[in-house]
Amino acid sequence: MDNLQIFRIFLSFLLLMGLSCVPITYANDQFIINHSESNLDHRYQYTYDLLQLVIDATDADFGQASLEVSDVIMSRNRILRELQDGQTINVIAEASNLQWNAQLIPIKIPIRKGIQGFRIFIIQKENAETLAKITSIAQLTSLKTGSGSQWSTKVAMQQAGFEVVESIQYDSLFNMLSKGRFVTFGRGVNEVYQEVDQFSLEYPNLVIDENIMLHIPLATYFYVSPNKPRLAQRIEVGLRRIINNGEFERLFYQRHCDFLVKSKLNQRLIFKINNPLISESEMTSIVGKDFLLNPMDDFSVLCKNITDLIVFN
Repeated sequence: MDNLQIFRIFLSFLLLMGLSCVPITYANDQFIINHSESNLDHRYQYTYDLLQLVIDATDADFGQASLEVSDVIMSRNRILRELQDGQTINVIAEASNLQWNAQLIPIKIPIRKGIQGFRIFIIQKENAETLAKITSIAQLTSLKTGSGSQWSTKVAMQQAGFEVVESIQYDSLFNMLSKGRFVTFGRGVNEVYQEVDQFSLEYPNLVIDENIMLHIPLATYFYVSPNKPRLAQRIEVGLRRIINNGEFERLFYQRHCDFLVKSKLNQRLIFKINNPLISESEMTSIVGKDFLLNPMDDFSVLCKNITDLIVFN
């Protein structure tokens, strides 16, 4: 073996050693989530924080990532178009929708545990006695109700026999209710208290009914652009991880126990209607049926036990 061959072998050895010392680099994933429908609409804050928790939980194996909230307020139909492209936004947390399931990548883990399907009504003060006297679903459906034009709950309510008065604008629904365009305005337990408080100065005649809950099976999923399959994979891995280690439950109950306790769901008259857009078996296909909330539970006890456990840990 001549000197040139020895030199080449030595050079190859140094090259291999050098490559083995190069740190592994990861893609810097960029999550761009939608802006809420209005500057007064804070329903998405929990989902922003949950997504950040997912990102943090997958940092070691997926690498660094950024989370950005789009500064553009868009209708849900436009959001779908933008998600299909994946440039302006590439992820959203939204109620299950057959069209979205077909055209986007859904991560079928109900990240709100079904709570947004526990519908409590915002009403005018003068109609409180009317709702207090209701004893049947037929009486409830005889009252005009309000809904966003593109909300999935609208379809379920129409199928159940409600006369639904629609608006494409989130803010305008509160104005329409205060003017008597409809009698009831169903909102999720996770939404209703904040909304009445936010609109109290503008519409002081609006209050929360204390007697009835309408249960519509409803799941909020993360939907991802079909052009961003890596982000979808990362979200599913992260969600499974934080569910298994308890971080999901801690965040969920920290953000929702106040509303669950205040609503006294198990003391209300509960009417349940079908949702043609989703079944409870689909909602629980990944996480199991016990993952969903039961409105008949006493959340004053459940939340105290969970809070004590969180503090203890």
